[in-house]
Amino acid sequence: MRKAWVCAGFAAAACSLPWAATGADYARTLAYEKTVAALAAMVEAGRPATDLQSAAAPLGFSYTAAEPKPMKGLALGGAQVSVVSIDLVLSQLALQAGANYHVALRQAQAKPEVLLVETGVTSLAQLYDAVTAAKLTGVLDKTDRGYVAHLPIAVWNGATLSLQPGETLLLDRSTGAFLLAAGNLFGDAAAIAGIGEANPRLKDFNPFVVVALSGSARLERMSFADLGYGLFPPLTGVTILEGGFYAKPKPSLIRDSRFDNVGSLALVDADAAVVDGNVFGASSGPALLLSGGTDIAARGNVVLAGSAAHGIKVTGGAKAVELSGNIVIDAGLNGIFADAGAANLRIDGNLIAGSKRSGVSVASADCIDVTDNLLLQNAQSGLAVRDSAGLKVSANRLIDNGNAGISVTHQPDYGVIEIASNELDGNRVGIKGSTTARLQFAMNDFTGQAPRLLDGELVQFTDRFFNLSATDATPTIIDGLQLKAGAKLTPTGALRPTSCTFEGDA
Repeated sequence: MRKAWVCAGFAAAACSLPWAATGADYARTLAYEKTVAALAAMVEAGRPATDLQSAAAPLGFSYTAAEPKPMKGLALGGAQVSVVSIDLVLSQLALQAGANYHVALRQAQAKPEVLLVETGVTSLAQLYDAVTAAKLTGVLDKTDRGYVAHLPIAVWNGATLSLQPGETLLLDRSTGAFLLAAGNLFGDAAAIAGIGEANPRLKDFNPFVVVALSGSARLERMSFADLGYGLFPPLTGVTILEGGFYAKPKPSLIRDSRFDNVGSLALVDADAAVVDGNVFGASSGPALLLSGGTDIAARGNVVLAGSAAHGIKVTGGAKAVELSGNIVIDAGLNGIFADAGAANLRIDGNLIAGSKRSGVSVASADCIDVTDNLLLQNAQSGLAVRDSAGLKVSANRLIDNGNAGISVTHQPDYGVIEIASNELDGNRVGIKGSTTARLQFAMNDFTGQAPRLLDGELVQFTDRFFNLSATDATPTIIDGLQLKAGAKLTPTGALRPTSCTFEGDA
């Protein structure tokens, strides 16, 4: 009996809607693939985010950046420098980032010393002059390509390194150079890059940049290249690290900059930080990693992700995070991945295409608003949800994904998943998953998805297809099975929410 009505439901859907595979669909797929390939080529060619956003317009993508506030000029001068033991710097950094990597980092050093910027506001040119005046040899060289640092540079609390337009800081890989800003790191139209032969003492070493302790960063129109090694911040590329025993600095800003062959841009507990209009190419880790922190915004960025990495990852209990207007293409893992107790995320207006896993993947993260995104031709699902207490999925276009347009599995039996006003077209199946959660459907468009509508435990509801895609606003609610009771804990030990409130809710 059950088999009969399930088949009848499929038959009704198939008779009412066109079959998915048509010549027009095939032509559309090829056009999408051509546009995404062109975007990848433009990233590799060094084009700015604004050009890439314009090139994505044929896919229906649009993003308008807010007018930036101009960077205030700083009065340069007063720099004082010295050379100190590297242990002084690492012992302070350990209070915030731990010390597991210190032995290897010391091993990479040609000399166990650091160039310390003690006070003042200095450009690279003035830093070179200060080093020369102090008669410090073998520390910082001036070349045709830029200023080459042969020792790590530490900008101490109260000091500022302000890179001026056209200045380039080159960190010598062979001697173990890196940049640590415990004060301020400012930059406008300048560059920081790793350079030199492989490190003879630690072959995996690569220079990196970290803003930590009480440091703050404001970086605009910058270029970062060939930075980062290892698997975890603060070594993995460019890291902004806050918290611990140190007072919160002014919020950091990274805007209109370029990251090439940089492991990750990592923001760790960096409250109110803004990452806007940047381009990432060939990252070995998540191009943008947001771990912890609150009120963080990543807008208008373009990510050509690495072959074994997520495009953007939100983790470590990060809260109140906005991911809007980003383009993520060819991620080796997921385009956007949220896990480990992240909560109150708004994923809005993004284009995510060609991921080797899913376009957006949510695992053990709660209260996620996924709205107005184009999730296109990802190898697995357009949107994959696992163990999320509260999700709103609305006004998205989920097209030509290799598995489900939307996949919902291993859900807690509390909270609600709202699926409304989405367009599902040409996916292997429309929506699949389990029914342990409470699912609420309204006004979804399956026109281009038939006959492959539902899969998994949802197949039994195929006879209610027209309610699931109804053109009125009255939702169809599927109550989940009550298999377990009570909210679980996040990885940080906090109680997970059992209900969520989204923007625009009554």
